[in-house]
Amino acid sequence: MRQARAREIRVLSVLSAGNFLFFNSYGSINVAVPMIQADFGASLSAVQWIATMGLVLSSSLALCLGRAGDILGRNPLYKIGVTLYGLGSALAAAAQTFPQLVACRVVMTVGLAMAMPMSTAITAAVARPGRTGLSLGILLSSAGIGRATGPALGGFFLHLAGWRAVFLANALIGLAVGIAVWLMLRGPEHRSGEPFDFLGAAVLILGYPSLLVGLSLGVNSGWGSPLVPWWFLLGAVALVVFVVREARGRRPLVPLPLMTELPLTISFVTMILISAAYFPILMLTPLYLQNVLDVAPLSLGLILTALPVTAAACSPVSGRLADRMEPALLVAAGQASAAAGIFLFAGLDEGSSPTSVLLAMACVGAGIGLVLPANQKTVFYLSPREHYGVAGGLLSACGPGAGALGIGVVVAIMEGMVAGHPGAYVPAQRVAALVLLPLPLLALGLVLLRRARIGDLHAMRETVVSHHSFIPTRHRD
Repeated sequence: MRQARAREIRVLSVLSAGNFLFFNSYGSINVAVPMIQADFGASLSAVQWIATMGLVLSSSLALCLGRAGDILGRNPLYKIGVTLYGLGSALAAAAQTFPQLVACRVVMTVGLAMAMPMSTAITAAVARPGRTGLSLGILLSSAGIGRATGPALGGFFLHLAGWRAVFLANALIGLAVGIAVWLMLRGPEHRSGEPFDFLGAAVLILGYPSLLVGLSLGVNSGWGSPLVPWWFLLGAVALVVFVVREARGRRPLVPLPLMTELPLTISFVTMILISAAYFPILMLTPLYLQNVLDVAPLSLGLILTALPVTAAACSPVSGRLADRMEPALLVAAGQASAAAGIFLFAGLDEGSSPTSVLLAMACVGAGIGLVLPANQKTVFYLSPREHYGVAGGLLSACGPGAGALGIGVVVAIMEGMVAGHPGAYVPAQRVAALVLLPLPLLALGLVLLRRARIGDLHAMRETVVSHHSFIPTRHRD
């Protein structure tokens, strides 16, 4: 028992350090984008790929690499992922041309796509009985802390020695985390040894990024760009082929039970809905604070930290409670809090105070902190241990992809209302927020429906196990 506890603490510590690195570096790199553009003379649409590369590639590769982790072992893939991320950061710091920098970002994001699904899967696998939710909550809290501190640390290094120092700092942190991971992430683990569906992976990697590229082009270059519909068409065709392949394949990337089991499906849909709602709020808030309220940079930074800080504070609490009570209740409470925050955001106007924005962000952040650990606990509770990598990959892929879709819809709405009407920004923002508001409410309804049909978590276990023997009871908390 003492040995299991020591291993859990050791593994969770290094995984939390990795999570902090990934989310902290994302914020710090975003701060460096304007200086990178000025240094290389790149266009705005081109330099945006430095910031969005992680979103597109990590979302696209997460599911494939999650499946690879189940087959080859999650620990090795996580170690390689952290190593690639640190190596890519070091190479980016030395890049002499803009294409070289983009290539280095590709290396970083491939490492990120390897590590992120594995981090949740490994955490769920090593957690002691009755502590899965708490462990996942701590892991998510480290991500919130990284997201909150990223812009500040990035600004410090940017001021100290330019944009290269930002990547160099990420490389040094990555080196320290990498050494810790290679030393501490040891021990036997399950490897299925099953064949990998390379054709299904190739079609998915072609289709999902095409949709995200189409969304990014629509947001950055305008929805009238002639390339946008072609990217959407390519993505739609490839994803249809992928679904057909998965339905007929003997060894699909996503095992059929994970796609068809109602409680799991609702959990993934819940993740999609809340991500599609809060990613656009993250984008709109700094624009509103700068363009409408004319908030000073320091105050703006403090207000923007409200969401990740409250999410980081609520995540361990939600995870611990999810180990002791029905997680659906926590997910429902989180969706209600997120909906309240979006409702408050919809009420902002030219005369609103920064405190009102802070309150809205705190409500959304608390909702995220309540939803994610409890939702992840449910996903891993109902997934067989041998498919933890795929479950982690689905969680990693659903959130950013849905967030990109939400941002695309919001930008399209606001561009249509503001074009030719400079004073229409606040009404357009209100309409966009009201369009987002039904998403967490719909997720709330789905969660309550699942609870009504399945009952408490113990009853859920008995129902699922009795009808689907693919869920081994020996892996349950």
